[in-house]
Amino acid sequence: MALDLYSPTPASNSNPAEIVASIEHLLAKILSLLPLRSLLRFKSVSKHWLSLITNPIFTHLRNPNPNPPVALFLPIAKRQSFDFEFIPFRAEQSINPPFTRLDFTEDPSGIKIIQSCNGLLLCCSISEPNRRFYVCNPTAKAFRELPKPGIKVSNSICGMSLAFNPVESRYYNVVCVWSLGVEDRTNNAQFTIGVYSSRTDSWRLRGEGFTALVNFERGVFWNGAINWMGVGNGESLYFDVERHVFDKMPMLPLPYGWNSRSNYYFDESCDHLHFVEMRCPTIDFNVYEMKRDYSEWFVKYKVDLRPVVAANRDMILGRINPIGWYTFVFSVLAVVRGEREEDSFLVLQTPSRSIRYNLVCKTFENLHEFEGNMVNGSLKYPSINGFQYIESLCCV
Repeated sequence: MALDLYSPTPASNSNPAEIVASIEHLLAKILSLLPLRSLLRFKSVSKHWLSLITNPIFTHLRNPNPNPPVALFLPIAKRQSFDFEFIPFRAEQSINPPFTRLDFTEDPSGIKIIQSCNGLLLCCSISEPNRRFYVCNPTAKAFRELPKPGIKVSNSICGMSLAFNPVESRYYNVVCVWSLGVEDRTNNAQFTIGVYSSRTDSWRLRGEGFTALVNFERGVFWNGAINWMGVGNGESLYFDVERHVFDKMPMLPLPYGWNSRSNYYFDESCDHLHFVEMRCPTIDFNVYEMKRDYSEWFVKYKVDLRPVVAANRDMILGRINPIGWYTFVFSVLAVVRGEREEDSFLVLQTPSRSIRYNLVCKTFENLHEFEGNMVNGSLKYPSINGFQYIESLCCV
């Protein structure tokens, strides 16, 4: 639907087409002032209203800047399901969680979150045989089950990644990487790629294989591409979703001796790609950002957690030796960029709580107390980044 949200008010002698355009403009202006929950209900009024509300131009009119994340989902693994702890980014702000369990898909085995991307969630079945994949809008409690790629790859899928930019289009892509089960002359595994388009509801398979030493399970959509970190000393890659081409990412300027990646945070926030390396016993570290032309990583923020440790003694695990360093227990759950630079912050996990740490002002506050008795010196959510929650009107 062509939508001109800036149509002027027609003169009294305007033709019917101009009058209709004016009414469309007025309706869009009125709807743009309504809260998101009301807009979700109004999407069911008619196909016309649905098309208008989900139009990227309307989305931009309502929010000139992309919606920022307002909370995190943290998965709680159970025997046959995943529950979720919901952590708003403001301690004083009350936000009702859109769900505590992903049960609206009616998948018999239950589902878990793989990735969060600009308001949508990529999810999959918990059980391995005949695994299903879904794209969900948690705000609208809507989902779409993805069709199979057309070949038997479910048991050899190495990673699925969601690519979605609501500012540019209402449609999204899903990138699937799977193993071909063969090796090249250097005994490196061969992979290939398929791309699903919600516009056509179909897969496009990329025929040729490639080799890589990459963690395909942790793909991040940024700058029109899916980005993956290398494993160990492997090179990091990105895949341009529109052009269907690969390229290498530059090496990280890590401190001397840090030549491999083990415990790290890698994600996007408000159109910025970040990397954080966490090495015990270090409590001061850098937040790196990638330049938009992929020319280099640079240090965006320097973090010193000594004041946080002083106020949260459960972060101290003990000494490596009687005269050596302390070891510390924490992780980075999220790096969140604010509309203003001074509003950017980290979400930290300690054994007992989550903490919001301002990256510019260096202030911090408690966000959420974790329930249950934690084992001394352990984290409730080890080896995990949080899944960001962004309120969205988008259809799946």
